[in-house]
Amino acid sequence: MAPVDEFIDAPGRHWLVLSGISHHFQPDRRDWRENNPGAGIEKEFTGTPWVATAGYFRNSYDRNTFYAGARWMPLALGPVRLGAFGLIASGYPSPVLVLPAASIQVGRVGANLVAIPNLPGYSGYLGLQVRFAVD
Repeated sequence: MAPVDEFIDAPGRHWLVLSGISHHFQPDRRDWRENNPGAGIEKEFTGTPWVATAGYFRNSYDRNTFYAGARWMPLALGPVRLGAFGLIASGYPSPVLVLPAASIQVGRVGANLVAIPNLPGYSGYLGLQVRFAVD
């Protein structure tokens, strides 16, 4: 049996990412789409807190979103990593997105969670993706 650390830190893996759901804190401000289907890929870089990511999903504005960017996850608490996504993405008022993030992985399965607080003129939200190792 492999040590637990091997299942938590499998450097250099490629991941299939399935976008799924979001929850908005101020649903009365707009008819937000909270079912956000999509798929993407992630590539971890051995020995660094960086993960490259690209993909597609249907966003909360009910628009197509194509994105490319990176996750920077420098803080670790067991299998949980904390950091941020930095993305260039279509379908949003601004094409540049910087989102606080958490990621968890155990073995060949993981999840990404982004969270934005309520901001003036914008509803905060939680967004969830599920990840599966492909190598």
